Amino acid sequence: MSKDSNSTPDIMPVPPSNEIHPRGLLEAISYIDQNFANELGGCMIKSRFLTTKQRLEFMEVGFRSSFASGIVSAFLTPVAIGVIEQYIPMFGDPSPTFFDKFSAFLLALGFSLGYAIFMAKASTCFIGEYTRAMVLNLLGGMIFGAIVKAVVAFIAFHFLYFKIFTDKNVVWAVTKLYYTKTSQSTVYSIYNWVQGFKGIFLISAYFVLISTAVFIIIPIIAMLFAWRRNLKLIDAGVVHVDTDSI
Repeated sequence: MSKDSNSTPDIMPVPPSNEIHPRGLLEAISYIDQNFANELGGCMIKSRFLTTKQRLEFMEVGFRSSFASGIVSAFLTPVAIGVIEQYIPMFGDPSPTFFDKFSAFLLALGFSLGYAIFMAKASTCFIGEYTRAMVLNLLGGMIFGAIVKAVVAFIAFHFLYFKIFTDKNVVWAVTKLYYTKTSQSTVYSIYNWVQGFKGIFLISAYFVLISTAVFIIIPIIAMLFAWRRNLKLIDAGVVHVDTDSI
């Protein structure tokens, strides 16, 4: 063995700066897109090269982005349903038009649908073991975050209905308005409005469950379609992967 071979290792270590460490959703999807392009070009990497730490980072990114954005959307749901049920005026109109109701519906569901479609696109960017591991961990974190969000919102809405907006609490709160010289008719109107509106919280609780299910199903369906696409590409000889990779 020569002197040069003794001083130089056969395998050069990968610099830490070149390792995959996603810090946000766009960065995670960029890593997936880049490696998906490499796999389509024939550069296949085993899934074991995605370390446990990196898998957890993909899951963390999916969880954070899904949970944080989902909580905001969940607590906008009572406002949207309140518009549809004509408890809250939309654009200053106490009698909402179809456009007003559609706008309220988008307020409650639009962001979740857009996010789900965005994740569905990312869920199709795999063909080998390496990108599949990235997608599965990102999608797993997203699904877990969505489920936690749904449970938190469901409990919170029921807590508001059964513990906060009880008849006793509502009566106590509206009677305090008499100290501000509020007329009796106004106090009655506020009482009736609150008693009617509090039912929105129960509707919102179940609406969040339905919207969460839709949010989860869309990327999963997209991933199943990608799976079939991969099988067709492999059968056609466009890409070459190990049997275990699919």
